Amino acid sequence: MSGFWDEQPELASRLEEVKRAIRERAHSDDNDVEASVGQLLESNGKMLRPAFVILASQFGAPDEDRVTRIAAAVEMLHMATLAHDDIIDSAAFRRGVATLQAARGPRTAVLVGDWLFASCFTMIADFAAAENSRGLSQIVARICGSEVSQSTDRHKVSNSVRRYLRRIAGKTAALFALSFHVGAHESGCGPELCSQLRRLGYNLGMGFQIIDDILDFEGFESNTGKPMGQDLVEGIYTLPTILALKNDDGRLRSELARRPRSRRALSRTVALIRERGGMEGAHGMAQRYTGRSLREISRLPCGQPRTVLEMVAQKLLHRNR
Repeated sequence: MSGFWDEQPELASRLEEVKRAIRERAHSDDNDVEASVGQLLESNGKMLRPAFVILASQFGAPDEDRVTRIAAAVEMLHMATLAHDDIIDSAAFRRGVATLQAARGPRTAVLVGDWLFASCFTMIADFAAAENSRGLSQIVARICGSEVSQSTDRHKVSNSVRRYLRRIAGKTAALFALSFHVGAHESGCGPELCSQLRRLGYNLGMGFQIIDDILDFEGFESNTGKPMGQDLVEGIYTLPTILALKNDDGRLRSELARRPRSRRALSRTVALIRERGGMEGAHGMAQRYTGRSLREISRLPCGQPRTVLEMVAQKLLHRNR
């Protein structure tokens, strides 16, 4: 889990239980499925979404085993979307580890992604309320819609900030919000607290994705696990590029029209985006969303879960991977 939860050993231990629950579900099926799911878990990063399920549950009276299974279902949904994303992007690596589609082929990756979707819904049906099963179904639809939108918008220099924000709301923030909601709801939290945690998750997710998109330009490849400027290569224009285009004198548009791929061309394009305020503006927007999440956190009941969430919000804003 990339050391993100090293300062929270109890939560790190719970997340290992989540991984075990996923492995157990895979073990009961096919050997190839088990091996493929194990490979996905090796490159599974911070495991934020199941952590949010667990943390939100601690504001109520959780059944820990049940919450672990629900958190595993949420993580399986996330893993399924990553498996399919890597096929769409023809990605060879994720976080420095070979992707499933690169190691085992796109056919296997598609089938394992489908298996993860199905297993997610089976586990949710077994352990969660019906409304949370519906919520997960709606999230899948929003994620797919956002991916379609992103694909449609490739290489378009006319994309608006509003369209970008709508896309990342469906791609990332909606699942963050649902993770908080389902953890709280399944642990008996009242409607007002569930709504507050859901808003927290939404704003945290928006800030998280904006930083993720900034890191495509600013991060180190050894940290992010993917080539720098990969979004530009694929014609995916995220917030820094969209904001920079608003202040462009034509040179950035010309560079993008050439579809930069070489290291030199990418460096030149990124420099133009930075000069036109794209990075600064995107950082400012990420800070605003994170600030909203911190205001929601400050209104939560005092205790360890609130303290951990404050730490998480700051770490996600200032991370370099």
